[in-house]
Amino acid sequence: MLYVKKRRTEVTYMERAMSDMRNWNSAKVFSYKQIKLATNNFKELLGRGSFGSVYLGKLPNGKMVAVKVRFDKSQLGADSFVNEVNLLSRIRHQNLVCLEGFCHESKQQILVYEYLPGGSLADHLYGPKSKKVSLSWVRRLKIAVDAAKGLDYLHNGNEPRIIHRDVKCSNILLDKEMNAKVCDFGLSKQVMQADATHVTTVVKGTAGYLDPEYYSTQQLTEKSDVYSFGVVLLELICGREPLSHSGTPDSFNLVLWAKPYLQAGAYEIVDEHLEGTFDVQSMRKTALVAVRSVERDASQRPTIAEVLAELKEAFSIQISYLQSHDI
Repeated sequence: MLYVKKRRTEVTYMERAMSDMRNWNSAKVFSYKQIKLATNNFKELLGRGSFGSVYLGKLPNGKMVAVKVRFDKSQLGADSFVNEVNLLSRIRHQNLVCLEGFCHESKQQILVYEYLPGGSLADHLYGPKSKKVSLSWVRRLKIAVDAAKGLDYLHNGNEPRIIHRDVKCSNILLDKEMNAKVCDFGLSKQVMQADATHVTTVVKGTAGYLDPEYYSTQQLTEKSDVYSFGVVLLELICGREPLSHSGTPDSFNLVLWAKPYLQAGAYEIVDEHLEGTFDVQSMRKTALVAVRSVERDASQRPTIAEVLAELKEAFSIQISYLQSHDI
């Protein structure tokens, strides 16, 4: 009887959540038949991860979309699904991925996003795209500025405030003009009380990007996003992943390895593809804000608004450098 009652509670919760979702005007409800038609029966796979698979689709109006079909049909998976639809149906920003709609027919958990043909930042730093053309320093800075704008909107331009909780290179997508948008809000948390300093919650996130203070206290704050974004900045500077099994043992963790070098102004660890193409002052400004962002003590980290301001300056300096050198 207890099991039946628990299942009924879960079903009632999902029914109520889905009913609420269908009343949101900004996110279209798709039938499973429409999804199959849009994806040509899930013909073209764009990518696969622990969450599920993403397929290329085309809506009747000709708009291209990315269709995420989630694997996890558990209650936790359902919570994450409802959470993402809930958040993305209410927020709009040029640097946040746009949710076109969703499908929950026959227990499916399908999200339909705008299609961003540029792939993810991770693709350009480490994937097949990185072998073709390496991202220039000015391009990396522009991507960082765009992503910071998206996070700044979540933290400061929205009520209630939103903490993303899974900021990483694979969750920063690029359009055909290489403008960046933050995606994947399945783990995001809303800060419901305006004066709340944190949200106490079970630790979730991605190894290598996880705020150590959040990990030890289970207290999630906006500074947890700042830490993760600081790791992204280190990746942009060094051109290597947060955790690496190649090289020496002391270079396994990007934060622990890069921090002392950058604090000392030792830029020999900068991605070799950038050699001779960046302004030192622009690199220094970016490196210092990255180092501050990954401080273990969250109170010593800047806000995302402060990070954004520093990155904008670094970008302007690099633009001036390129113009003065006719590059």
